[in-house]
Amino acid sequence: LLFTVLNTIMKKLSHDLDPWLVGFLRYLMGAIVMLPPALQLGVHGLWPRAPRLQLLRGLFHAGGMLLWFAALPLVTLVDLTAIGFSGPIFICLGAVLFLRERMTGARWAAVLIGFLGVMIVIQPWQAGGLSGVSPGMLLMLASAPVFAGSFLVAKVLTRHDRPAVIVLWQHLWVSLLLVPFMVTEWVMPSAPQWLALAACGVVGAGGHYCMTRAFRVA
Repeated sequence: LLFTVLNTIMKKLSHDLDPWLVGFLRYLMGAIVMLPPALQLGVHGLWPRAPRLQLLRGLFHAGGMLLWFAALPLVTLVDLTAIGFSGPIFICLGAVLFLRERMTGARWAAVLIGFLGVMIVIQPWQAGGLSGVSPGMLLMLASAPVFAGSFLVAKVLTRHDRPAVIVLWQHLWVSLLLVPFMVTEWVMPSAPQWLALAACGVVGAGGHYCMTRAFRVA
């Protein structure tokens, strides 16, 4: 639910501001949101116990964001949401291949049903052949396995750090890595746009915090 709200706001912002700028400010706002809860662990608690894994996660997530934001102005909100549900497919595959987790038949059936649901919504066969698949859809699909890599690393990070620290460093690394892409496109957002970006920071950080807590107990 949080990510659906986030995608809706960011879709609107991407039509008025450069997507790279939206991405940078969204993650910067998220880092600001996560700083107070992370500080409750103490100043020394802010430093991650697995900094290399935090960097790796930042690289995965920033790479996924670059693909995602490149696709954002090119796809409808329906396609954006539907393709986003392909992420669990890659997460499950990665969990089996890299984390050696066990997948039951029921879980694979759920993944297959989710994939079929994505295909039904997108309908890549419309207009004959695969001509219904747009460049935006391909970019969005390409981002899914990259994001899956980020979430798999987050799963491993829960063995080392608290969720608040993991999400804080995710947002710090992504905002830092997006600086080269947004610096030439800087435009001062309007007051309503700042409010929308602040909302993205709160909703996005909240969504990632919930996911990280889930990874910790799963």
